[in-house]
Amino acid sequence: MAKTIWVLSILFFSSFYRISPESPPPPVYKLGLGEYQCFIINTASGKLYGISNNLPACGVPWDSGTPGLPVLVGVPDSLSFIDVASGLHNSLAVDRGGSVWTWGGNGNGESGMGNTADLGFRPMKIPSDSAGQPFDHVVQVAVWASSKSNGNIAIKSDGSVWIWGMTKEGMRGNGQYGQLNTRPVRVNMPQNKKIVKILAGAIILALASDGTVWAWGGDNRKELLGTTTPSDFTHPHQLPIPQKAKDIAGGGFFSYALGVNGILYGWGYYTSYMCIGTGGWHHSAPCPVIPKDLSIDLKLPRPVASVTCNSVCTHVILTDGTLWGWGDNTSGGVGNGQEPDYFHHNPPFAWDWGPGEMLVEKPVRLAPTVHNFIQVFGGNCGVFYSYALTATGQLYSWGRNKTGVLGNGVIGPTSDILAVYPNSWDVKTVTPVDPFSLTQNKIVNSPYCLIHPEVSPCNGYRAKTPESN
Repeated sequence: MAKTIWVLSILFFSSFYRISPESPPPPVYKLGLGEYQCFIINTASGKLYGISNNLPACGVPWDSGTPGLPVLVGVPDSLSFIDVASGLHNSLAVDRGGSVWTWGGNGNGESGMGNTADLGFRPMKIPSDSAGQPFDHVVQVAVWASSKSNGNIAIKSDGSVWIWGMTKEGMRGNGQYGQLNTRPVRVNMPQNKKIVKILAGAIILALASDGTVWAWGGDNRKELLGTTTPSDFTHPHQLPIPQKAKDIAGGGFFSYALGVNGILYGWGYYTSYMCIGTGGWHHSAPCPVIPKDLSIDLKLPRPVASVTCNSVCTHVILTDGTLWGWGDNTSGGVGNGQEPDYFHHNPPFAWDWGPGEMLVEKPVRLAPTVHNFIQVFGGNCGVFYSYALTATGQLYSWGRNKTGVLGNGVIGPTSDILAVYPNSWDVKTVTPVDPFSLTQNKIVNSPYCLIHPEVSPCNGYRAKTPESN
């Protein structure tokens, strides 16, 4: 059965992406990024690893590994995985048999187990959907968290879409405002469209096998949905993209569709985050009424091959394998070596979550000596960091490292210091990492605590030597 599901999923996706015998092998890693935890699948072995200074967020006990280093997620050893996603406090992964494993928070039914009870940290398999049928044949999962709802969404090998959790703001997609769904329920796509990629944030965004793009949710904020046609935000509707799309990204307050010819289209509230206009955050250009061709605004030297977003930044790989980024750089998330001067920031070493406080308004070239990037990984759920992968299997990471998620082995000394000075561990530049070569972590104190060691909460930690800082 496991082999059958795996073959079905490959056939389903290859029908859209036209995989040929000459296509390169799949990337060596696949990542799912959450706010406080990061997950890596070794695509050859199918083994699933988590990275965090909070090991239970990786589905294991506190004493089951080293904080900040990869640890095998606590699933049965016999399993191998094809997809993984993570949010604020919950995570889930798909095994090669098409089953979904879930762990972490469950206050809004995110586990899909039929309740809102605390299930502990150990991953559990979702046994059935809302109709009592086995929940299997899944090939992709995503997590979202918005102001009134949060949950998970999945695609099966037949292109059907399934959702569970708190589905308010129209996320349920069935004409209702939404409610608590503690088991997966099917979203009925218009014209029985087969979906090949899905993501969610403030809205749910879906790419169909015929290249059409669909959206719903958003709590009736029309600008997020990219259409001038009167539409019900509680049902999926098609976006007016001038050509077939091959990729989608965002799903928050700014979203993208990538056309088959490399043209990037953008829409949403945060126009300055999409390089529309030059007025910065406080003088942002008006929202585009329909998805806008961003070619003139971006002025990129080559067509876009792929696009990925974290919560505040956009990264693209061009057809020449180069990496470019733009957006809000207050946690170093763009990766161009800049962020605010947190020595003199108020509060010190702590971003106050204000939008557009260090905006990179136009694309910048990142890691300029590297020409073989093939994939960028991001996320919508409080994710202010990113990873990138080259054709040779080299990982790069950058951005906020509050909980040791960047794969460099660096962690903060105490939870109190992490909470008060979270930007102390930011990595501002796209940096190569090799998390699986690490044998120990490195405890690094906040620069503020090095200067003010007697101030609370700094006085709760004493390094043995200056080098250990």
